[in-house]
Amino acid sequence: MTKILRTALALTVVCGVAALALSFVYVVTRERIASEARKELDEALALVFPEGENFTPIDLATLGPIPESKELQFLEAYEAIKGGKRQGIVVKVASTGYGGPIVLLIGVDTEKGTITGIRVLEHQETPGLGSNVAAEPFLSQFLGKPLTSPFTIGEDVQAVSGATISSRAVARACGKVAELLRGERE
Repeated sequence: MTKILRTALALTVVCGVAALALSFVYVVTRERIASEARKELDEALALVFPEGENFTPIDLATLGPIPESKELQFLEAYEAIKGGKRQGIVVKVASTGYGGPIVLLIGVDTEKGTITGIRVLEHQETPGLGSNVAAEPFLSQFLGKPLTSPFTIGEDVQAVSGATISSRAVARACGKVAELLRGERE
C-alpha cells in the first residue's frame, strides 16, 4: 500500500511541476505569440488587398445582414483604407471543408465590386489534395472576379482535382462574402 502512495505522490509532484512550467512558459510567450499572429494577419491583409495602406477592424453588422449558412462563419471584417478613404473590405471567414474549417481572408474592392485577393490562413485538408486549395493556381482564379459571379464549381470556378469538397468550401466562402457585400453596394 505504501508503494502505491509513494508512486501516486511522485506522479502528483511531477504533474504539478510540469503544470507550473507550462504556465510559466505561457505567461512569458503569450505577448510574443499575439504579436506574431498580428504581424501575420497584417501581412495577409496586405496581400489580399494590395491597395490598402491601413486596415481597420469593423463590426460585421455594419455591412448588412449576414447570410446564413451552417457551413460558413463570418469571423471578422476590416476596412482597407488608402489616403484616408475606404477602398474596400477584407472579410475573414471559416468555411467547412473536407478536413474541417478552412479559414480565409477575402479582399473586395467595393468601388469596382471585384475580388482583389484571397488567402487561406488555416486548414486541415489532406496534404497533396485538399491542401492545394491554398495554392496560387487555384486561388488566382478568384482574382478580379465580380461579386455578381455565381462562384459555383464547374460553372465559373475550376475545382482542384480530387478535392471537390475543399474547392467548394472556398467557392462557398467567396459566394457568401459576395452576397454580403453586394447588399452593401445596392
